[in-house]
Amino acid sequence: MQAEMYSLIVLGAFAMALTLLPKSRGKLGVAIGEVALATSVVLWLANWYPFKVPMVSLTSVSGFHVDELSYVVSIAAAFVGALVLPLSKRVGGGSWQFPFAVILGVAGTSALASTTNPLLILASWGLVSLASYSMVSLSGDKDSLSGSIKYAFMSALSFQFLLIGVYMVIFAPAGSRVIALGAILFFVALGFKAGIPPFHMWLPDVYGFSDPIPISMLSSTMKLGALALAIRLLAQVVPSVGPRFGFSLLAVLMMMSAAAMLVGNLGALTQVDVQRMMAYSSIAHVGYMTMALSAFAASMLYKAPQAGYFALLGLLVYFASYALSKASVFSFISSVRGQGRAIMPKFQGLGSAAKASSASMSVTLLNLIGMPPLLGFWGKFFIFLSAASPSISPFYIAGIPWFTLLGIANSAISVFYYAKVIRTTYGSGSPSISSMVVTIPLICSALLVVFGLAMPFLLSI
Repeated sequence: MQAEMYSLIVLGAFAMALTLLPKSRGKLGVAIGEVALATSVVLWLANWYPFKVPMVSLTSVSGFHVDELSYVVSIAAAFVGALVLPLSKRVGGGSWQFPFAVILGVAGTSALASTTNPLLILASWGLVSLASYSMVSLSGDKDSLSGSIKYAFMSALSFQFLLIGVYMVIFAPAGSRVIALGAILFFVALGFKAGIPPFHMWLPDVYGFSDPIPISMLSSTMKLGALALAIRLLAQVVPSVGPRFGFSLLAVLMMMSAAAMLVGNLGALTQVDVQRMMAYSSIAHVGYMTMALSAFAASMLYKAPQAGYFALLGLLVYFASYALSKASVFSFISSVRGQGRAIMPKFQGLGSAAKASSASMSVTLLNLIGMPPLLGFWGKFFIFLSAASPSISPFYIAGIPWFTLLGIANSAISVFYYAKVIRTTYGSGSPSISSMVVTIPLICSALLVVFGLAMPFLLSI
């Protein structure tokens, strides 16, 4: 069954490559790719229903792991890539470089999520980085070129930390504090890669001002491979370093999670540019995912397997929810902002001028809040549930689950700026839109609703 699923993913990727050919063939390629990817999802659900434990394999002869983690990241990256590729004609004059960068980015993300081989990690990380800042620069405008330079610099810096961290983890003696230090350096690299404070300085400018079409790919899936790799690293490092150094690693993860949620949500709350608001929102959502990493690490330190199960389950659901949501949001913004900024007044009246897209955008924003019964609700629910495990003492102060409450409070803060966009969209106004992207928001919002409603029937808790 696994062979058939991965064969369909490859078929979908090759079919999407047909977008490089004339328009009629390009549409056919996207259609074949989407059908192949959707079929692989159905096969995966049939094979792995309900989700099994463990969701992450720890041993592999070839260096590649075929498990639920690798499959969710691979299918999310390929699916979003299939959605974004038809928009390539609006980037860089419709040149072939953008589709090529998207395909390379999808391949690198899938490989990064599936391997623990150090050479493959470095190669995949570099491939994703190169594809990312290349696709940002292809628009050719001043903001995109500036953002590409900033991202390239930060990518180079993160790669240095990754190289040192991986070297320390692999060659240090078992149980040594050097392994814990190497893991911390890896998370510094992850901080630069995913925009986790205090390593987030580049992200609001790159995500907030560059062409939204490349950002719809960059913000939604390109960081998922690195986060999946973090899970595999924790699964191997935490048991080997023991409680003493494991607590230090857990403290770093908890601080990164709290900082990302607070900086992201409070930063988004003060923005009047919707694209820049969504850039800060991306920081906040990485904070929720880092909370799941913290709960997963703590579950091994405190022998709480149930917390680890919910952390992994929540993270897998969150990966899919986040990828679909960000692809939908930034593709919508690309039509609204035109040649200028995506300021809030440009969204006034869209609810009546573009009903289908506005409704889809609203569903996506509600999903980012975590509104039931959408898919994003289940992701946050399982992550917060994992952080509320009573056997993990650092997550409690005086019997109060402060870590979970911090996540819930930040979700409440996000309601204010997401609701502001929805309220403005359905307010009075006469927007002028040359072309409105309908397909991506419609598909993504429909999937968020369908999988959100189906989630209780797909799980065995």
